[in-house]
Amino acid sequence: MRILHTADWHIGTRTDDYLRLDEQRKTCAEIVNIANEKQVDMVIIAGDLYDSFLPSADAEKLVFDTLLELCNDGNRPVIVIAGNHDDPRRLSNAHVFASMHNIYLVGAMEKIKFANLKNKNVVPVKSGVGHIEFKTKAGEKVVVATMPFPSYYRYKQIKKDGEQLGDSIKEWFKPALAGFRKDTINIAVSHLLTYPVNCNPDEFANYEVVGGAISFVDRENLVSQADYTALGHIHHQIAIDKINHIYYSGGTINKFFDDVSVKNHVLIADFDSKHKVKKVESVELTNPKRLQSQRVSSMEEALNFLKVNTDKLVRLIFTDMDFVNPQDIKKIKREYPNVITVSVEPKKISDQVVVTKKDLSTKEIFEKFVEHKTGSLPEDELTTLFLELMAEVVYEA
Repeated sequence: MRILHTADWHIGTRTDDYLRLDEQRKTCAEIVNIANEKQVDMVIIAGDLYDSFLPSADAEKLVFDTLLELCNDGNRPVIVIAGNHDDPRRLSNAHVFASMHNIYLVGAMEKIKFANLKNKNVVPVKSGVGHIEFKTKAGEKVVVATMPFPSYYRYKQIKKDGEQLGDSIKEWFKPALAGFRKDTINIAVSHLLTYPVNCNPDEFANYEVVGGAISFVDRENLVSQADYTALGHIHHQIAIDKINHIYYSGGTINKFFDDVSVKNHVLIADFDSKHKVKKVESVELTNPKRLQSQRVSSMEEALNFLKVNTDKLVRLIFTDMDFVNPQDIKKIKREYPNVITVSVEPKKISDQVVVTKKDLSTKEIFEKFVEHKTGSLPEDELTTLFLELMAEVVYEA
């Protein structure tokens, strides 16, 4: 038995308002190719399929097209759970159609429904609250226990005094884990934040890979009868516990410029005849673009950098310059479409004389404004016209 574990697709995401959908379309196609080339029997997507609760029509179309390709005409089950970026109800609404293709969209902790599929390589045979069992043509049995992003609000629970989220999650997961048996390959799937072996939450929270204000789940609460635990939420690939086979697959695309050094992967887990994991292989995705935030102090330096970095998405920051000609910025964006943000970071305030508007006359404020925008002082006629208009406005007021 071989599964492909992926997560955090964030379809429809933007980086500095730059839509990444075309790039994600290529990445999705690459994941389909990996699933086919590696001849995987099942695909697990551990949450954050979309980037927002209300994905665009184009984002939804890309997701549905990709899921249909991944299921291989219903021969390969695809299990998707809701992450914190997904609307659980919106995700589950399509399940009534998806299950006919051996695709399971799990948004809530409830009984997973399935269609009566025949003559497929892997078919569903039974299910319960949060879990579903499959059987292969070779007679292998696989149980997948799912726990979509756990929160008191989503699970319609009220937090009691002194109650810890980790303890609640342990209880919420029990119905799904109840489907595990000794004669089956047992796979657990969730979207949450936990920490690796030999590391406590305080230490792990200081790592660059961890962001947001979501509470940690005690790793010990995830150690169960699962032969493999597929996690989503952290966008870096991390082995949380190699002995118990608890893994984050990492995201499929870097959303932020802080992730400049991160490479994107999917995981392939192989199980032996005794239902134990014999190998976990990391497969790098080659289509996601690298992000780079580059500081430059002149147009010449900017152009020299861009000429040799056409394959990256670039945030260009002009530093130690009080003014950059807008026409130069337009030229950069026209000739280098991979530049998605251009900003100017003026000289440090400590190096400048701080002058506030209350210290200036209306004429001086106008002249400084025009100089900041154009790089030169306004002509006398323009200044005179402005002051006349201002006088009329003040009079009317």
